[in-house]
Amino acid sequence: MARVLIGWELGANTGHIVKLAGIADELAARGHETIFAVQQIGTAPAGAPVWQAPLWPTQLATLSRRAQATPATMGDILAILGLDDGEAMRGLIAGWDNILAATRPDAVAAEFAPGLMMAARGRVPVLALGSGFSLPPPDLPIFASLTGQPAIYSEARLLNGLNAALMANGRAPLDRLTAIFAADHELVAAFRETDPYRRWRRSTHGAPSVMPAPATSDGKGGELFVYMNGLTKWSNAFWQGLADSGLSIRVHDPRLGDADARVLEGAGLIVERRPVPFDLIVRRSRLVLSHGGLGLASSCLLAGVPTMYVPFDIEKRMVAASVADLGLGVRLDYEMVQAARLAALLRETFADAAIGERARAAAPGFRARMTRTCEQQTADAIEAMLA
Repeated sequence: MARVLIGWELGANTGHIVKLAGIADELAARGHETIFAVQQIGTAPAGAPVWQAPLWPTQLATLSRRAQATPATMGDILAILGLDDGEAMRGLIAGWDNILAATRPDAVAAEFAPGLMMAARGRVPVLALGSGFSLPPPDLPIFASLTGQPAIYSEARLLNGLNAALMANGRAPLDRLTAIFAADHELVAAFRETDPYRRWRRSTHGAPSVMPAPATSDGKGGELFVYMNGLTKWSNAFWQGLADSGLSIRVHDPRLGDADARVLEGAGLIVERRPVPFDLIVRRSRLVLSHGGLGLASSCLLAGVPTMYVPFDIEKRMVAASVADLGLGVRLDYEMVQAARLAALLRETFADAAIGERARAAAPGFRARMTRTCEQQTADAIEAMLA
């Protein structure tokens, strides 16, 4: 039996912990012990040993900062989160050192946890987990641009500050900033088509985390299913556009208050207060509208359900662009939402029989890659590192 430390640092959605809980269950079924060290300890499975992961500066409300320009690379994103704060990085790595010393794991599984990866490197086998976006190829000389624009932060300056933090913790300096994400093994839990780094990726792609794999659509659904989440506040124009579309709409938004839910219900929308089983979504829905989270996007690809996205950050824009490029969805960026425009695009996409036919025709190709689940593949990789 091995002791595995499962760590998660960055990213705000609950998909991270849902995925990690499934991995822990698979490891436990194989006789291994798991310990969590995660960003949001309240989301960890009940009864599991849990540590608070060291927080990046922007995760602390009193120290949060906003970007002065739109980030173009993962280096920019990390800088905005606090990579440009040398003292914070020194403390972050030291915090992970203390957790590693206290838990003494035989292996580490790091989900979007670059601080943990840097602390564990050379001390214990490290499996880097990610969605594609959250796991840039570590062999690139510089971080690839995700927007076509140049980086807004100097990687040389960021590297100098990070190396000072590493050496203060007794670690060897890095020769390039992308090496932050170097690990003993890498597992990208995403379809290649949704990986923004696919043109540079040398490792293979694993199965995305979807539990369980959904049924396939028969194309007979008559509803629009809307799932929105995240810290972004959805505008009145967004909700008005839904109501004005004239479609039969079912909504689940975990952050929607009771008063707002009653207003939407008064406008004729069905508001689901609890998560809806995906098989029911597939059966009822002709179209799914979401903010561009990878989990729901992957499930829709597997089920052959066309999608429309209103993405609000760089990661979700990349997911939306990937699906749109395949001809299996459409995209309207958050900043472009106007009630009349959204309503018209929803009606047009909902009535487009061709996009539904393409989505159903593409589904078998995605389903063929799900012979082993993300959780099984992760456990396999951890055991291979320990062999």
